[in-house]
Amino acid sequence: MINGIFKDTMANMKWTEIKNLADKNALVLLPLGVIEEHGPQLCLGTDIYTAHIYCLAIKEKLEEKGHKVVIAPPFYWGVCQSTGGFVGSFQIRKETAKALISDILLSLSEFGFNNVFGVNAHGDIEHNIAIIEAFREAYEKLHINACYAFDEWRFPHFGLKLEESYLCPIKPQTINVSKTEIPDVHGGDIETAMIYEFYPTLVDVEKAKSLPPVTLDDNNGGDWLFGGHIKELSSQGYLGSPADFEYVDVQKNVDDYAYRISEAILRRIVKA
Repeated sequence: MINGIFKDTMANMKWTEIKNLADKNALVLLPLGVIEEHGPQLCLGTDIYTAHIYCLAIKEKLEEKGHKVVIAPPFYWGVCQSTGGFVGSFQIRKETAKALISDILLSLSEFGFNNVFGVNAHGDIEHNIAIIEAFREAYEKLHINACYAFDEWRFPHFGLKLEESYLCPIKPQTINVSKTEIPDVHGGDIETAMIYEFYPTLVDVEKAKSLPPVTLDDNNGGDWLFGGHIKELSSQGYLGSPADFEYVDVQKNVDDYAYRISEAILRRIVKA
């Protein structure tokens, strides 16, 4: 169980501690997410809680390699494109999200940090474009190693080439952490299991166990991603099999994800 998204982040530190870490060329992890609905069984903060959980684990792995690491205050005002039709999904414009992330990166640069890595737990297209654009501009204009950890398989879908210096390609997951064959697209078994493991009071367990699986076919996947028809596809706002959350190996999932991202980061670190 974790006590809030500020655990082990800059938000709970003194400014002098942060300066000391910047002087030692510490790596910065920036958790990224949104506030949006995740079905009737999960809290709105699922994505940012998850990003923070991953950052805690990534920090440990990087420290094991001898690096000093600090986690920035989590950013949760991202873009809710696919779930925008639901109550609880805060509608932040892409331009606003990008500007906020850019200002955060500028602040970190002015603090003296040179290596800043974005860790995101929200898959919307516009959200990811905002992050990519902000990190690219920070890399090019601020002359810092601003690098967003981004799934390797998604690069071609965004017109990317795996050569961008402002991106850390994450290798695909090759292990199974869930027993269901129904993919967790949104608010399914894995996300439900993650929050239940670390924030058990934020999951309606009985509701989760009562939910039937919901899947997409090839014809309506685009409708989910781009929004506008969400309630027609999933009236309760989830895609997956939340009822199977008890069969997810959460620690295995976190450890694997943290390993893959830490390896992506290690390939992109710039020494002072």
